[in-house]
Amino acid sequence: MTVKRFKILQALHVNDNSKAPKQGETGYDKLYKWRPLINKLNRKFQYQCITTSSQSVDEAMILFKGRSSLKQYMPMKPIKCGYKAWVRADSTTGNVFQFEMYVGKQDSDLVEVGLGERVVKRPCQQLEFKEVRVAFDNFFESPSLMENLKAK
Repeated sequence: MTVKRFKILQALHVNDNSKAPKQGETGYDKLYKWRPLINKLNRKFQYQCITTSSQSVDEAMILFKGRSSLKQYMPMKPIKCGYKAWVRADSTTGNVFQFEMYVGKQDSDLVEVGLGERVVKRPCQQLEFKEVRVAFDNFFESPSLMENLKAK
């Protein structure tokens, strides 16, 4: 079935388009239309999965060949074109606890840390008082992140 005949995207809405902030306004989000679905999925993932002692944070590519401003091209990956997501998952089973879609560079004056540090800190906030080892590769590594994780 072709994309033109399969019109599910015209009928599928998870957020009110009339309330969406315009580009340049405060609260603008490229994923505004999908944010309620993403938040619900993250809550369900965390509710269904049993917290283990070893988790990992890494990137994942979701295959997509259409047109989108969120699409990334990474020639060294097995999936070269698609959506990039940051994922916190169980190290042994691969069950996803939390994911966050990458929407590109954020022009924020409040950014005090690098991308790698933010990607690890944000999903690990929920693990603050639990004894969980978090593994990540050298892309995310920084001295300030290591000090911060050791303190928590």
